[in-house]
Amino acid sequence: MIQVSTILKNQSKTITVTLQQDEVDKGKIELKSFKVIYESGSYDEFEADEHGFAKNTKEADPVEPKILLFYYLEKLKRSFYKGLIQNKYNEIENLVVLSGAGSSVGIGKDNLGLTMAGLWDKMDEVDKPCLERLIKETKYAAVNDKDEIDYTSLNKDLEALLTKAGMKNAVEENVQLNTDIITARKIIAQYCNLILPDDAPHSTFLNRVVLRPQKFSRVKIFTLNYDTLFEQAAAKEKFTVIDGFTFSSPRTFNGKYFDYDIIETRHNRQDKKDSTISKLFYLFKMHGSLNWKRNLLEIEQSDAEIDVEDRVMIFPQDSKYEHSYEQPYFEMMARFQQSLRIENTLLITIGFSFLDKHISSVILETLKQNPSLHLIVLTFPEVVGEEKIYQQELHRITELQSRVTMIAETFKDFTSDFPENIAHRRIDILEELNTQLKHISKNHDKEK
Repeated sequence: MIQVSTILKNQSKTITVTLQQDEVDKGKIELKSFKVIYESGSYDEFEADEHGFAKNTKEADPVEPKILLFYYLEKLKRSFYKGLIQNKYNEIENLVVLSGAGSSVGIGKDNLGLTMAGLWDKMDEVDKPCLERLIKETKYAAVNDKDEIDYTSLNKDLEALLTKAGMKNAVEENVQLNTDIITARKIIAQYCNLILPDDAPHSTFLNRVVLRPQKFSRVKIFTLNYDTLFEQAAAKEKFTVIDGFTFSSPRTFNGKYFDYDIIETRHNRQDKKDSTISKLFYLFKMHGSLNWKRNLLEIEQSDAEIDVEDRVMIFPQDSKYEHSYEQPYFEMMARFQQSLRIENTLLITIGFSFLDKHISSVILETLKQNPSLHLIVLTFPEVVGEEKIYQQELHRITELQSRVTMIAETFKDFTSDFPENIAHRRIDILEELNTQLKHISKNHDKEK
């Protein structure tokens, strides 16, 4: 079977690939060719020669220096977005990151980050009777006369299943159904509890993205994930995180802390200078966190075991749109909207499918209202290649405006190719040198 998919989409350049599925081994997919389409409508098409090297179909000889077709495809894709970041976005004043499920998938030690379909499979493995009761009670899938579920037509969408269960339980409370919903949430919390491995991209990402010249605003990272991978990476790399919680113990949530910054003060007789510390970023957990606990009227961070009913998390369900208008989620959403409205802003989304309407609508509306908002979308190939609901408008804007780029890329590969911003070092060194020269000049004047 032949399949054509898009892996990079920008007004100035689009890259499509032609894939062939092996007729015997359905899991084996071969890259047959790819096409680079330019803004003018012209294109170059590349295929493999008899040795597997990339060759432009318009030319007789392979590309020089010789390179395999797949690696040439990856090289062209990555050089494009690397050039964007280095040349077009290197001086962007405000950098905002939105991290979705794709930034955690496959990462962890005891547990590996899972997609919604992966969590469905895990629930099927851990507590199949519970899953089957939820399916039957909500009529999520067809059930035959023998009370057997038709798994052939089953869509493994845990969010849709829990939405149906929640709606049914709200209308007609059912003890068993309520118990099964709680069980499902416990399983989700258990398998979203991830330990940062040594090769996780989060640490490198912080070092390459967060460290910027002091003249720019602080980097803001918004995440939809419950895990604490960014917090663990920050601790490992000695970053300071402002996450909306107090610095006293117990740490309680107070949105005003997002308005704070940390200044390094160096005061002595000869040197009176304040400067912002470099290794600091803001972290907003828009769907809550595994280590957030509701304690009466306050929300606390806790390293202890938390009962699922006390967790401050928006579990997968359609009503998460309504939950986003409750605290602390409302605070996070307001900050997200505010960040995107600022002039000269770059938003990088990582592993976000644009199927969450309460997040997608904010991004798309702000793209229309703020002409200086730029967007790089790193996501799954099917998001770049297909136009589903909540994605159609994104595709339309991408085709019309060069400030939006969609890329089929993993978090790890993007981080590896993200150009390290050494400008912060250069500017800070120059500022320090300028300060020292002023001191020398003052001392010289005194000696006179």
